Amino acid sequence: MDSLQEQFSEFGTKLRQTDFVLEEGYTFINHGYVGAVPKTVIAAEQRFKDETRRQPANYFLRKQLSTWIKGRDSVADFLNADPKDVVLVPNVTTGISSILMSIPFKTADTILLTNQAYPCINNACSQTLHHNKGVKTKVVNIDVPIQDNAQVVNLYQEALDNDPSVRVVVMEYIPCPCTVQLPVEEIIQLCQKRNVITVIDGAHAPGHIQLNLDKMEADFFTANFYKWMFVPWGCGFVWKNKKVTFPLRCLTSSSPNDDMVSQFCLQGFKEDSSISTLPTAVEYIQIKGGLERISAYNTRLLQMASDHLISLWNTSKLPIPSSMEPPFLRMIRLPEVPGFGTSQEDANSLMDLMYDNYHIDVSLKSVNNQLYVRLSVQIYNCLDDYKKFGEAVMSLAEKGKIRNSEC
Repeated sequence: MDSLQEQFSEFGTKLRQTDFVLEEGYTFINHGYVGAVPKTVIAAEQRFKDETRRQPANYFLRKQLSTWIKGRDSVADFLNADPKDVVLVPNVTTGISSILMSIPFKTADTILLTNQAYPCINNACSQTLHHNKGVKTKVVNIDVPIQDNAQVVNLYQEALDNDPSVRVVVMEYIPCPCTVQLPVEEIIQLCQKRNVITVIDGAHAPGHIQLNLDKMEADFFTANFYKWMFVPWGCGFVWKNKKVTFPLRCLTSSSPNDDMVSQFCLQGFKEDSSISTLPTAVEYIQIKGGLERISAYNTRLLQMASDHLISLWNTSKLPIPSSMEPPFLRMIRLPEVPGFGTSQEDANSLMDLMYDNYHIDVSLKSVNNQLYVRLSVQIYNCLDDYKKFGEAVMSLAEKGKIRNSEC
């Protein structure tokens, strides 16, 4: 047994076998896409489904509101937020759209985005422009290599100084393409000086980053629970700062009331099973030692996995400072794999091949015309998962070289 497993004997392979239903032989190292759900949470979800199927009307007539509030309150406490400032939504896509559709734009206002924005952000902005004639978007280009936080902050300062029409800044806490933790607090301070509304896409944050929303100066924060918090997919949240004077509106609501609870809870007949599991998921994290214990294991495992792959492949990590690397995510450059180029289409094809040939689910990204793996770690992983992936890549590379030599 290695030192990591000695120190964290409750995690890794043992935990995977006792607490999760992941298929034997299936290597899952892509929790940045969607996370695995513990058996206790699955059981809570099933109990909810069974109850609502046995008494369908009873839930919607008498229990829906209390279930929603109980779920909201449990995660608000985990996020260090006032429950009154939190609403539950299916995902960040819904959250961003609700926020943008609530902002009272004026003609000629500008929404400032980044080139790292997830497609749903761009799509939500397109819808906003459709409903608000004269509003436009502008892009801040955040490209690697990145030297330090100041480099990113200066990009925002330049963009804001050069365009006084910027009304809203939408930024990612951890952008998906380059997987870097942005200096959001510093950027928020720039925006506050100019009375610019800040909207944070924190999709990767809950269960990954220790959040204290009551002390955050952003105007809005939206994120998913189903990446890192062991919650079934279909549940996220929006947090609205108390200082925001205009109401947060739901895209669809069957309630005649204007309060946020009614707007976001009462939306006709919808699937609330993931909401019902929130208290159980939060309890699971606490039972496992809380985010502090989970982080201690995951950060150690990530460093070991990164060091192993860099040595095996003779490559390097993405050129960003260690201080800007998310705790559970890291980008490592792949070796050349003959037969595959360096586009995102090639990355997607290689991901499919990894699953088809090796039963490995992993995230591959194209950055600066090079292929990278976005390593992600969770408490049900062990170093052997990343060794298996590393050897699979080497096997493909060697087979490609042999084919090329025979041509």
